[in-house]
Amino acid sequence: MREWRGPIAAAVLLIGAVPAGAQYRALVNIDWVNHRLAGHVDDYSHNHGADRRLDSPVLGRKRDLYVYTPPGYDPRRQYPLILWLHMAYVDEHAFIGGHPLQQLDAMILRGEIPPVVVACPDGTYEGENHIRSTHSLFINGKGGRFEDHLVGEVMPFVMSHYSIRPEAKAHGVLGLSGGGFGGMSIALRRRDLFGAVATLASPVNVRYDDIRPGGPREDFHPSTYRWKAAYDPEEVYAVFSFGLRQTRARKYIDPVLGSGPEVSDILQYLNPADLLFTTDLQPGEMALFCHFGGRDNWNFDAQAMSFAWLAASKGVHVELATAPLATHSLSYFNRHQAEAYRFLGRHLLPPTGPWMLALRP
Repeated sequence: MREWRGPIAAAVLLIGAVPAGAQYRALVNIDWVNHRLAGHVDDYSHNHGADRRLDSPVLGRKRDLYVYTPPGYDPRRQYPLILWLHMAYVDEHAFIGGHPLQQLDAMILRGEIPPVVVACPDGTYEGENHIRSTHSLFINGKGGRFEDHLVGEVMPFVMSHYSIRPEAKAHGVLGLSGGGFGGMSIALRRRDLFGAVATLASPVNVRYDDIRPGGPREDFHPSTYRWKAAYDPEEVYAVFSFGLRQTRARKYIDPVLGSGPEVSDILQYLNPADLLFTTDLQPGEMALFCHFGGRDNWNFDAQAMSFAWLAASKGVHVELATAPLATHSLSYFNRHQAEAYRFLGRHLLPPTGPWMLALRP
């Protein structure tokens, strides 16, 4: 057991802690971003002088969205789609404010991955670029029906305004930390919409526990693994600064799901590891990828490994990748998104080619 590493409790769905500096707020110049891309980011936000947000009857308010189109985007073709779901302490600004988007753009130019459209919605309750905004986990919770917004408003908007392949196996999710919890949970339950999921340092088994003294803080081992039976709002989920700073479950769970006895059942229903069984995922039905830091402060590495082990018991393959020395930090997320994009590029249906255009009436 690594004593300094935080126990993420069995049910942490949530959000990993990221330094406050991770929030880009309104400091990102969209013209500057697009000047450095061969592709283009379309702005449906109120972050750059004008209010272009999507109306959301589901959430009862306007919502921000960015959509990236690849180099050479041609509406006569149809492209795969990736939903990019951010972590906590940031919002949609993180998608355009960092180096990974330029990496994606360059990989497409070099032919490392096929051209793809990427949509990044705002997953915060407040929607106003506050550093400490409450993360929705992209699920239906106390602050709004964010899952319904994602699949019932964001997806239809992007597919009606851009040329996207309609097949589920052309649609993927890239989720970071808490965004990976919601993304993996939704995709497993909505295999009619999605064919591939990639997560970075995400709680994909929020009911992770261990029979050894450290419980959910322990490293994963098949012989000592067990399911966590109940949600404890006082459980320490993560430890930072060599134990001087600790985060308890209630900080992230209570705003989204509340604190009543029903929370345990809700977490079990949403938990990606449980969904492997409750949705009866079959081998080859979905492409799954989990990347993690070997020193993750939330013990998300143990969750990812237990998720892959549980999936293997059903004959389902989960591709794992790790940065052995990485902690749950902004630098980790910036450095490793390219690996997730490569995975999705291999498993999503490619854009339709010119030969397909000739077959159309």
